Amino acid sequence: MSAPRAGRRLRICFVAGELLGAHKNGGIGTATTHAALLLARAGHDVSVVYTGSPWIDYAHPWVRRLQAAGVALTHLDARAGEIYPVWMRETCVIHDYLRGLEHDLILFQDWEGPAFASVVAKRAASAFAGTTLAVVAHGPTAWLLDANRALARDQRTLAHLEMERVAFEAADAVLCPSRHMLDWLRASDIRVADDAEAVPLYLWSDEEPLPSRRGRALDRVDRIAFFGRLETRKGVDLFLDAVLSDALATRDFEVIFVGKPASHTPDTVRAAVALRRPSLLPRLSFQPDLDTDAAQAFLCDEGCLAVIPSLIDNAPCVISECLRRGIPFLSTSTGGIPELVAEDDRGRVLVEPEASALAARLADALERPFAPARPAHAERETGARWTAWCSRVAGKARAAAAPFRSGAARERSPDGRIAVVVTHHERPALVEQTLESLAAQTRTDFDLVLVDDGSRSAAALAALAALERRRWPFALTVLRGPNRYLGAARNAGLRASAADRFVFMDDDNIAFPNLVERLDEAMSRSGADIVTCQMSIFRDPSGEPDPAELASAERWGFLGGSGASGVELGLSVNCFGDATGIYRREVFDRVGFFHERRGVGHEDWQLHARAVLAGLTVLSLPEPLYWYRRVATGMLLSTDAYANNRVVWDAYAEALPSALRRFVDLSVRNHFTGDPGVLGG
Repeated sequence: MSAPRAGRRLRICFVAGELLGAHKNGGIGTATTHAALLLARAGHDVSVVYTGSPWIDYAHPWVRRLQAAGVALTHLDARAGEIYPVWMRETCVIHDYLRGLEHDLILFQDWEGPAFASVVAKRAASAFAGTTLAVVAHGPTAWLLDANRALARDQRTLAHLEMERVAFEAADAVLCPSRHMLDWLRASDIRVADDAEAVPLYLWSDEEPLPSRRGRALDRVDRIAFFGRLETRKGVDLFLDAVLSDALATRDFEVIFVGKPASHTPDTVRAAVALRRPSLLPRLSFQPDLDTDAAQAFLCDEGCLAVIPSLIDNAPCVISECLRRGIPFLSTSTGGIPELVAEDDRGRVLVEPEASALAARLADALERPFAPARPAHAERETGARWTAWCSRVAGKARAAAAPFRSGAARERSPDGRIAVVVTHHERPALVEQTLESLAAQTRTDFDLVLVDDGSRSAAALAALAALERRRWPFALTVLRGPNRYLGAARNAGLRASAADRFVFMDDDNIAFPNLVERLDEAMSRSGADIVTCQMSIFRDPSGEPDPAELASAERWGFLGGSGASGVELGLSVNCFGDATGIYRREVFDRVGFFHERRGVGHEDWQLHARAVLAGLTVLSLPEPLYWYRRVATGMLLSTDAYANNRVVWDAYAEALPSALRRFVDLSVRNHFTGDPGVLGG
């Protein structure tokens, strides 16, 4: 059956970590492949940016189908590049690649937040002005943790939870393959837009209307096949409890596991069977290496009753595949599964996710013929809904991007001033490099306050006097005071200016030419209270970085944070940004200034944490805007790591009731190593 025709021709890009032809199976890869074929055959210009690790097999039948339909394939190695922390790498690699291309619609998967950097860039008006960015809710981390009865136990998981939240909330459109997932999102603490939609996955994109090898009604069930990954969420424990129960003890049947290992392996399954019913071992077998087509053909050819006993699921492709191929199956009535099955068949093929209920239904199936179920959605209807949805949401690209924080966008007033505060102590050659980089800014309508934190050497004093005499494109004020350390120096610069917005720089860093312009524009467009950015690292203790090395330079990025969200990770790692950023004056009126503890760092991390704990927004741009000089004599590498981190932990403790404050110590004990690089130095 040909795909429904669309209206105007769209440029549509899928970004996915799985693809049929690189992966044998998997819901994201299956859904992406079929949807790309549908939309290409509907007349759109479709591309797939595949970010997974297995290489694409260009001779694979599915890849050849994609190419024959005109789908452009790109394998973008999202593991490449020196971008840190590691959880920022994939989303930044994707952002860097996509921002230079023109699309009407980009569809991202949700898991681990690959859309994060791109949606932040759009809200900050740095990219994607004419592109709709959409997120497809296949299975977010919070949902999967609950489904697998697991906890968020590490920094990377906390980061992915925040990245996914931002992606859902800041995307132009959200699509859920089931009403179950849409309801779950709306019931969670993720603020999904009211126009988010539930549209079933399209899984009919074969060369022919139906595959030639189809299942059939079973006159007798004697082969029971677990169909899916051997995973807790997919119900492997539930399945074992059912087939090994007393209700089936006297029945004669084979058990086949058709799916790749996950939380369980063939060995662990055999061990469980050997312990509880060793007589079943000769009738136990595994098919772990079949791709999606071969797995369906196996179930058809072998006359199996497929069992899909998910504890929770969204819109599992294995259900749709069984429905389409006419493969008899039993499943659980959980999540979005009932939405896929025709209403008249649900009572016959769906059971409660309990071992006793599944065992009883299997016992009944072994007694009588078993017919396939029918789908709830027709092929043409589903295809039409997909093409209509894409055409509808692509129109959002013509609308202005909404502010990152709803209702908070505030443009800079004509009379408003920006002050750039540069702190300095005994580094005359370096501070000159910093000021020259600020003199080369694309906009220089700012005041510059240079705060000397107690320099005494003749060279430093002479350099300050020379800098003060030079003609600069900005108004320069030099403040001289005793050595009180970095936080106090920044606060002195704050108190000396009546500006509305403040940008901070240290005397050993070098600004990119667009630093001030980009930060100010991002603040105005996003409505954020603080805007930080990524930093490019260089290690020359006295010279300037080579601009030619920018593309390959090490980068550090940050997630930012907003109110109650993005707070957890900031307890153990600086996920907010360096001090180099732009700040509204109201931030300091609300939460106070930088801490002034002599010899103790992390004054920027602590201020950002206090701001987010107070309900303010820190937005961090997914692009570097300055060079950060990392040398052995740097402050964080030459001060006490415990004392530095203690000021951050205390900020979190002070936000809790007194009876709960030691929970902070409990939370960070497994993260603190004394290495400032581990804890966001």
